[in-house]
Amino acid sequence: MKKIFLSRESKFIISAAFMISFFSFLSKILGIFRNRIFAEKFGASDKMDIYFAAFRVPDLIYNILIIGAFSIMFLPVYFQYFSKNKAEADKFFISILNLFSILVVFISLAFIFFVPYLMPLIVYGFSGNDLNLTIKMTQIMLLSPILLGISNILNNYLQAKKKFFTFAFAPVLYNLGIIFGALFLTQKYGIFGLAYGVLLGAFLHFLVQVYPVIKTGIFKKYQPKFFHPGIKKMFWLSLPRLFSLLVYQLNLIVIVAIASTLTEGSISIFNFANDLQYIPIGIFSLAFVSAVFPYLSESFSKGDVKGFLNKFYTTVNQILFLVIPVSVFLILERAQIIRVILGTGEFSWEDTRLTAAALGLFSLSIFAQSLIPLFLRAFFAMGNSKLPVLINSFSLVLNMFLSFYFVNLLKVNGNFRYVLGEILKVSDIPDISVLGLPLAFSVASIINLLILYFAISHKIKEYDSTKILFSVNRINISSFFAGVAVYFILHTTANFVDMHTFLGIFIQGFLAFLGGALVYLFFTYMFKVPEFFMFWQAFTLPIRRLFFAKRYFSEINGSDKM
Repeated sequence: MKKIFLSRESKFIISAAFMISFFSFLSKILGIFRNRIFAEKFGASDKMDIYFAAFRVPDLIYNILIIGAFSIMFLPVYFQYFSKNKAEADKFFISILNLFSILVVFISLAFIFFVPYLMPLIVYGFSGNDLNLTIKMTQIMLLSPILLGISNILNNYLQAKKKFFTFAFAPVLYNLGIIFGALFLTQKYGIFGLAYGVLLGAFLHFLVQVYPVIKTGIFKKYQPKFFHPGIKKMFWLSLPRLFSLLVYQLNLIVIVAIASTLTEGSISIFNFANDLQYIPIGIFSLAFVSAVFPYLSESFSKGDVKGFLNKFYTTVNQILFLVIPVSVFLILERAQIIRVILGTGEFSWEDTRLTAAALGLFSLSIFAQSLIPLFLRAFFAMGNSKLPVLINSFSLVLNMFLSFYFVNLLKVNGNFRYVLGEILKVSDIPDISVLGLPLAFSVASIINLLILYFAISHKIKEYDSTKILFSVNRINISSFFAGVAVYFILHTTANFVDMHTFLGIFIQGFLAFLGGALVYLFFTYMFKVPEFFMFWQAFTLPIRRLFFAKRYFSEINGSDKM
């Protein structure tokens, strides 16, 4: 059983994507449950602000050292060696594992001593007990990059072997660890129980990767080494990406710093809304991007530009087919979603309305956020990391500027504040300046995607935008009709359910979502959108296989009787 699930190789992109999507969906459901626990226990309070702020330094280390220096460029370099000498590719991995494990341990432990000097700069709006708690929480959680870092190195090797199960399943265990901390460890350790939950989740994330890597037999074949020529190659290719991620992390630090100066709970509101809008991105976009990246890298390393582009076009259309209607649903049902998921316990009505408004602003750019990772990995698969990183860095700097600009604009009772407040139905709330952060994020994300789109079409002469636009136009029209259906059902159902109860709001939101989804599927079918039939074939494949198997065995049994 372990071999079937933990070591299974995925032969097709869409099957790998579905598996990753399934576990990503499960992980996101757990993430929703986790955030509901947070909201019930702490609300959008100073304690939750401390928890989210404490993530910044551990995230900085993990993203810069592992995601930046390792994850993205490992697969292209690995496949360069693999296409010539499989043994050399595995030796490259062994060297990477040893070197980066030592680095992440050393840097994480070193940062534990520097945190007291860094946090006052990151959360300069905090003082006294809040600042001290943030420092202590950060020091505890600085052990998590060690576990997650080594785990990430292992699961990248498994991705290279097209074994996606543990890659998909590990985030589920990570969330379970945090939930355990929120439910049980907080009773004994208070808010520090959340930090211990993060460590438990990181350990489980690491633990699940170990068995399938051992099963490959790689540790028996090769002696531990710390240096390999491929490391130098990967390092130079990663430098632009490192710079981009550094800017991205600085961008998040700036957002936290700005939010720390606003009303209490602003950091929590931003993070709660961001977590929710990221659900479709994690379930659909990152699943398909993770599944297709090894194939893009392999195709380009073989000089198969046509195959590379076909995989790219297909993945773009598949992602947009899923995320565009979901974005529309999130915008229209933002209030119902927040009230059902977070509207409990210490989470106030004002917190609910502001978080719903932030979710609506984030949702405007879900399509862009979903495609940016794919465009970036397409460039990385080609061995080109400079251009996309420059574009990404520009958009992140733009986001910083816009964050300051919009937050300050919303502090003033002018036309901009009035119009935005009326659209989002929060004009009566005294301070809505936190909404400047998701607004800036969405504007910068859309601009980022547009620049990447023109860059890749210019870089690859064979690039044909009509391969994407054919489906996108029909998807947009279908999503519009689905949105109309959602709006109509929301307002109609409100007359028949009790809108002051959890059950009434849930029924209203669920019926609107179900009706909108059916309308969307109907129109994509009528418009003959290729992705509709592609997904239909994929979803019904297990049923058709089962039917074929039953029919086959019945015919065999019948022939035996004769």
